[in-house]
Amino acid sequence: MRRQKKPKLVIAFNTTTNALAFEDICKLGRLIPLPSEIRARCGFAYCAPLEFEDEINKMLQTHNIEYFAKQIIELY
Repeated sequence: MRRQKKPKLVIAFNTTTNALAFEDICKLGRLIPLPSEIRARCGFAYCAPLEFEDEINKMLQTHNIEYFAKQIIELY
């Protein structure tokens, strides 16, 4: 049986410090290597299911975490 790709919310950060800070705050997804579809200065991105997008947006804003890009990408 083959795994299928699913759309995921991927947030790329300008710095590793911001990526790690967000990982500590948000437990709705996980830190992953930066997908090739996104170019950013940091080599990490945060990946979460789409249904958590509103909650993640609130966390980014509340904790003033700067990010480079937010994108929906199909991942395994």
